[in-house]
Amino acid sequence: MKRTKEPEQVSQRMSAPVTINSDESLQTAIELLQKHNIRELPVMDHGCLVGIVTDRDLREIAPSYPLFRDQQEIRYHLQNLKVSKAMTVDPVTINPQAPLLEAATLLYTFRIGALPVMQDKKLVGIISVTDILRAFIEQNQ
Repeated sequence: MKRTKEPEQVSQRMSAPVTINSDESLQTAIELLQKHNIRELPVMDHGCLVGIVTDRDLREIAPSYPLFRDQQEIRYHLQNLKVSKAMTVDPVTINPQAPLLEAATLLYTFRIGALPVMQDKKLVGIISVTDILRAFIEQNQ
């Protein structure tokens, strides 16, 4: 009798989250993204998830300001703009026990790069398109 393999859960592929507070500067967000080689940062306030900010959000907000004269001016503005101005409020989330297929479906449906993983209203991880692609590749080798 052939046993079917249980579908992998989000908890088996999620990463520990790197987070930022909404009152931090966009410059700090950029530095965290670069330091950890990631594209998404869950945004926390008083231990609660309030949003998510992505590398795309940061690229899009810069051109919305008048043309900057030089790099120093760009850095000044990035240090003075807060994450709350660029983040997506109330991001789509997922439970750690959800199957990877559900995570993939949400990422595809909402055209997003990562999902904060929530359990009992607490952020316990983050799962990205890259995590799901890696799982798919490993399962099919």
